[in-house]
Amino acid sequence: MKLGYLGLEVRRILRQPGTLLFVLGFPGGFYLLEALIFESQMPQDIPFSAALIILPAMTAWGVLMAGMLVGTQVVNERATGWQRQLRLTPLSGAGYLLGKAAVGMLVALPPPMAVAALAMVVRGVRLEPLAWLTLIGLVWIGGLPFAIMGLLIGQMAKKENVQEITIIGMMVLAIFGGMFMPLDSLPSWFTYAGYATPSYWLVEIARSVVLPDRQLLPAAGALVGWAVILAAAVMWRYRHDSGRS
Repeated sequence: MKLGYLGLEVRRILRQPGTLLFVLGFPGGFYLLEALIFESQMPQDIPFSAALIILPAMTAWGVLMAGMLVGTQVVNERATGWQRQLRLTPLSGAGYLLGKAAVGMLVALPPPMAVAALAMVVRGVRLEPLAWLTLIGLVWIGGLPFAIMGLLIGQMAKKENVQEITIIGMMVLAIFGGMFMPLDSLPSWFTYAGYATPSYWLVEIARSVVLPDRQLLPAAGALVGWAVILAAAVMWRYRHDSGRS
């Protein structure tokens, strides 16, 4: 991956302020809304506030959404033939895909920071400075599978249906990841299905920072496994397209 190409990709994203406002505003707005809803429904004897309990899920939601949205933009480059042109340049296929994933990760960093800022300033959540940094850092790094998943959708979908596939995928991952509501409030099969999704483990890795009795290593291992599988699928699809062209 060449730094010049990465800089070009970052500038292209910055020229789309609507995307940045969406990935910042949507998770932050959801966080404040969910905090209000769950605050009125939580039993009084729970030792943690609603604002703290939903914080990991909403930081994870912001990372998931940002990573997947940016990655799917490769569908436009496939449709216009830009990917075929890049194959004639010194930039390798792996470098091209790595650059796209890196941009997705860069865009995925501000959303958890925005949610954390709202939790601290608006909802009065108090954590140690190191805990805030650890929460943002872990959930951001753990979001790598979703940046790669966005690439995979962009490599496989068509321009006409990529938006629908991405939105449906986000909602399914959010529901089974327990981002919008606790899985233990749903039928038990939701929990078992959630174990098979990377979104569940992304929320778990965030919860391991702020809530007790949460294990970091199983969640990290699951996310690494998902990243490897999805990266292999992206490379296979890219090479398949290269072979056809």
